[in-house]
Amino acid sequence: MERWIWLSSIPYVGPVTQKKLLGTFGNPERVYNASPSELKEVGISHRACEAIVAARSLEKSKRILDLVQQKEIWLLPRDDPLYPSYAKDVAESPVLLYVKGHIKPNLPSVAIVGSRFCSNHARHAAEELSTRLSSLSIPVISGLAKGIDYAAHIACLANSGQPIAFVATGVDDCYPKEHRSLYEAVINEGAVISQYPPGTAPNPKQFIQRNALISAWSSHVVILEANVKSGAMTTAHFARKHARKVFVFISNDARFRQGTTCLMNQGIRPYHSFHSIEKEILPSL
Repeated sequence: MERWIWLSSIPYVGPVTQKKLLGTFGNPERVYNASPSELKEVGISHRACEAIVAARSLEKSKRILDLVQQKEIWLLPRDDPLYPSYAKDVAESPVLLYVKGHIKPNLPSVAIVGSRFCSNHARHAAEELSTRLSSLSIPVISGLAKGIDYAAHIACLANSGQPIAFVATGVDDCYPKEHRSLYEAVINEGAVISQYPPGTAPNPKQFIQRNALISAWSSHVVILEANVKSGAMTTAHFARKHARKVFVFISNDARFRQGTTCLMNQGIRPYHSFHSIEKEILPSL
C-alpha cells in the first residue's frame, strides 16, 4: 500500500491528476516507475510532472503506513469494492481514503448537514430524519461538527444506525475536541473517514474538500439551515455539481432566510419532513 499512499500525497497532484495517472498506467506502482517522458505523455501539468519525479521516494509513505498500523486505521483505495462506485469517479474524490471503523457495501446514503448554530426547529428535523433513515438501515453521513452534524450523528447512534463522518483532519484526531465521545461512538458503529493521513491538523481548505466528499458519498443531501457563506452551502454546491438529489429545510429562523432563499432560487427542493424525500429514497432500497 506504500505506493497508494505515495500517489495520494504528492504535492500539486490532486484527485483529478491522480485518477488520470491511474487511467494511463493502471496502478500506482507503474506511476511510481514512469519516466519523465512517459509522465509528460499523460497530459498533466509540468508542475505535476516535476513534483512526481521529486517525490520518488517511499520513505514518507512507509512512515505513514507505520502510523496507520499503530493507530488501527485501514486504507481504502479506489479499486476496493467498498469504495462506492458513484463516489470514486467524482472529480474531488481521491484515490485513497483513511478509515477508522467499518463501512458496508454500497447503499443509498443521505447526508445531513447545516449550521453549527442551528435553531431548535432544525435540530429536531435533523434528529427526526436521522432516526427514520436509521430505521431503514440507510447510512447517515455528516461532518462531526457542532449543531446539525452533531444532532444527526447522535440520533443515528441512538437508533442503531450506521453513521459515517467525514473529517478535515487525520482520522486519528477528533475535531472539535469536545466531540471525543461522539467520535469514538461513530468509529464503533460506523466509520470516520478522511483523505488526509494520520497526524494532519485542520485548515480551511481541507474543510472544503471534506464537504466535497460528504456529497460524493451521498445519494441525497439535505441542508438544514445554512448561511450564504458556510460549509453547508459549499456542500450544496458540490451536491448540485455531482448531480445528487438535494433538499433544503424551510427554516423560520431569520438568520438563515437568505441562505434558504439562495438555495431555493437554484431550484433545490424544499424539505419539511421525512415525507419530503421518502418517495426518492424507498425505490433505491
